[in-house]
Amino acid sequence: MSKKESKAKPAGQRYCGLAPTPERRFSANVSPGRARAIIDNQAKWVNGTTLSYYFIGGPNSQKAAMRKAFKAWDDVGIGLKFNEVSDRDDSQIRIAFLDDGSWSYLGRTILTIPKSEATMNIGWDISVDLDTAVHEIGHTLGMPHEHQNPFSALVWNEDKVYASLAAPPNRWSREQTFWNIIRKIPASEVTGTSWDPDSIMHYPFEAGLILEPAKYAAGLTPAGGLSDKDIEWIRKTYPKQASALKELKPFVSETMKIEAGGQVGFAFTPTETRSYTVKTFGSTDAVVVIAEESKAGQQYLKGVDDSGEDHNGEIKVRLEKGKTYSVQVRVLYKVPDANAAIMVW
Repeated sequence: MSKKESKAKPAGQRYCGLAPTPERRFSANVSPGRARAIIDNQAKWVNGTTLSYYFIGGPNSQKAAMRKAFKAWDDVGIGLKFNEVSDRDDSQIRIAFLDDGSWSYLGRTILTIPKSEATMNIGWDISVDLDTAVHEIGHTLGMPHEHQNPFSALVWNEDKVYASLAAPPNRWSREQTFWNIIRKIPASEVTGTSWDPDSIMHYPFEAGLILEPAKYAAGLTPAGGLSDKDIEWIRKTYPKQASALKELKPFVSETMKIEAGGQVGFAFTPTETRSYTVKTFGSTDAVVVIAEESKAGQQYLKGVDDSGEDHNGEIKVRLEKGKTYSVQVRVLYKVPDANAAIMVW
C-alpha cells in the first residue's frame, strides 16, 4: 500500500503471515531470567552482517520491487548490508513468489531453514506497492507485528476477527489468526513502551474488528512506508558500524563491556596463514560471527551460538596472512556485573 492509497482500505485485505517460531527448550539449569533474555534477543542478527538474498524464480517485475524494498531499508543507514546472489547455497534469505500468501520467518530463525526451502514468500503483485515487501524484510530483520505490541491497548471483536480471516482471500485457521493478530507478544520483545499504528509492521484493519480504542471502530489504516518509530527501532538495533574496529592480537584477551542485547566488534589481521581459534570467556550467552572483509564486500566464514549451553562457544577457522577479518559478538545474556572477554590464538 502506498502513502497515496492509504486513506481507506476495503474488507478482504490480504495479510502477511509470520511463520511460527519453534518453542525454544532449555535444560533445567538455565534460570527463567536467562531463558527470557536469550529468547528476547535470539532473533537479532549480529550487527555488521551482510545478508545475501536469492530469488527462487519469479517475474522480473517482482524481483525489481524486492530490490527496491531492500534499498528502502538500506537507505535508512543501518549496520546490516544486503547482497543479491545467484547461488542459493550462498544465501541466508531465499524468496519465492508462489500463490501461497505472503510470509516470512523471524530474524535469525531463517538460518534453521534448509537451503532447499524459501525463508520468505511474496504471494501477490508488489510491483506497484512496496509495503508488503518492506514488511516481510522487516520480519527477516527481527521485527514482529506491531498490532501485537502489548502496549497497543487494542481490544478485538474476536469473533469478527476470526470470521473475517477465515473468509477469502486469507482463509486462515483460528490458529493462524491467533498467532498473527490476537496474540500479544512479550513486552521485552519490543523497543520502547509505546505503540505505533503507522508502523510498516502494522496491519490495516477494516471496520468492526476493533472495539477499543473507539476511534478505530471504523477501521485502522497505517500511513504507509517506514514510520519514524520503525526507523528509530532499526537504527537502535543495528547502528551504523564504526569505520575502525578495535584490533585483536593473538593470545591477548580483550574485555567486552557489554550488556544483554548489545554488541561489540573487533578486527583481526593474521600475520601467518594457519588455523585459528576464537573464543569468548565469562558468564555470557553470545553469538559470534567471523567474516572476511574486502573491497568487494563482506564474506561470512563461520559463526557460533552458545546460548543456553554450559560452556562458551569457540570457532576454529583457517585464516590467511594479510587479510582482514571482522569478529562480531552479540550478547544475548550476561550475568549482572560479571566480566566477559574474547581471545584469538
